[in-house]
Amino acid sequence: MKNGITSNHKKNSFLFLVYLAGLSIIGFLATDMYLPAFDKMRIDLNASKSSISATMSLFLAGYAIAQLLWGPVSDKIGRPKTVLVGLSIFTVASLGIYFTESVGVLLLLRVVQAIGVCAAAVCWQALVVERYPREETNRIFATIMPLVALSPALAPVMGAFLLNYFGWRSIFIALALITVLLILYTLTIKDDKTNHVQNDKLVDATSDRTYSSLLKSKRYLGNVLIYALCSAAFFAWLTGSPFFLKELGYNESEIGFSFFPQTIAFLVGGYGYRSLSSKVDGKSLLPILLIVYSISTIALYLITISITPTLTILLMPFCLMALVNGACYPIVVAEAMKTSPHNPGKAAAMQNTVQLGICFFASAIVSLFSKDALLTTTLVMTCTIPFVYIGYRLSLK
Repeated sequence: MKNGITSNHKKNSFLFLVYLAGLSIIGFLATDMYLPAFDKMRIDLNASKSSISATMSLFLAGYAIAQLLWGPVSDKIGRPKTVLVGLSIFTVASLGIYFTESVGVLLLLRVVQAIGVCAAAVCWQALVVERYPREETNRIFATIMPLVALSPALAPVMGAFLLNYFGWRSIFIALALITVLLILYTLTIKDDKTNHVQNDKLVDATSDRTYSSLLKSKRYLGNVLIYALCSAAFFAWLTGSPFFLKELGYNESEIGFSFFPQTIAFLVGGYGYRSLSSKVDGKSLLPILLIVYSISTIALYLITISITPTLTILLMPFCLMALVNGACYPIVVAEAMKTSPHNPGKAAAMQNTVQLGICFFASAIVSLFSKDALLTTTLVMTCTIPFVYIGYRLSLK
C-alpha cells in the first residue's frame, strides 16, 4: 500500500507535470530557439542562406518520419525507455553541433536531433493517459498544451539572448542541458506494465485500422490537410522571417521579439474558440475561419508586391492568420480523430506525419528560393489556399 501511495503521489506531482510540459515543448525549442542565429551561423560556417535555412527543413523531415517509428517502439519497450533512448540521441547530436565547423555536418546532426527528440513528442501524451485517472486527462492536456503554443515566442527570445551574450553555439548547449534534466527525471519513472498489457490488448483488438486505411477516409484526410496546410503557411514564415526581416534592417533581438504578437494572437484564437465551443458548432465556424485565413494570407502577398513593408505592417495580417489558426486547429484535429475512435494513436501519428511533411515541403521551398525571402515566403503561404479549399471539401464527405 505504501508503494502504491508513493507511486500515485509521484505520478500526480507538480514536478511530473513540469516534466510532461518539458517533453511536449523540447522539439519546438529545437525548432525555434536558433532562428535568430541564422545569419551569424551563415557567416561563421561560411555557408549560404539556403544551407542554413535547410537546417530547419531537414529537421522537420526527420521529425515527421520518426513519428511513425517511435510509436511501435514505445508500445514494445515502454514510454520511459523510449524517452531515454530518444533524448540521449538528441543530446549527443546537440553537443556535436556545438563542435561542428562544417555546414554539411550541421545538416546531418539536425536530422539526428529530430529523430531523437521525436520520441518525446510521441510519448508525452501516452504518459498522460497512463499516469492520470481518465477524468483528469482533459485538465492535464489543457494545462500543458498552451505551453506548446507559447514556445514559438519564448524560444527565439531565449535564443537571441544566448546569441548576443555567448554566441550561437551556446543555443545547442542550452538545448542539451534542458534535455539532460528531462533524462534525469525520466530515470526516476518506472514503467507501468499493467497499462502496457491493457494497451497491447486494445491494439490487438483493433489492429485492422492501418495507416493506409486512414488516408483512404476522405473526412480524415480533409481535416488533416487543413491542419497541415495552415501549419505549413506558419512554418514558411518561420523559415523565411529571419532572412527577410534582416534584409528589412531588423536586428536579431527584434527578430526574436517579433514572435510574441503572433503567439498571443494564436492563444487568443485558441482560447476564444474554447469559450465559444459550447455555443457554436465548430464545423459551422470552420468555413468562416478559412475565409479569414485566405484574406489574411492574400493580404500579406499584396503588401509584399506593392510596398517595402515594415515589421508592423507585415504582422497585422500575419497575426490575423495566427488567430484563425489558433481557432481552427482544435476543430480540424478533433474531427480527424473522431474518424478513428479505436485507433487514436495511429490517427495522431499519421496526422502529425502528414502535417510535418507538408510543413517540410513549404519550408524547403522557402529555403531553396531564399534570395528574395519575403516574396517567396508570402507566395508559398498564398499557394496553400486552393489546397485548403480541397481539404475542406473532402472533410464534408
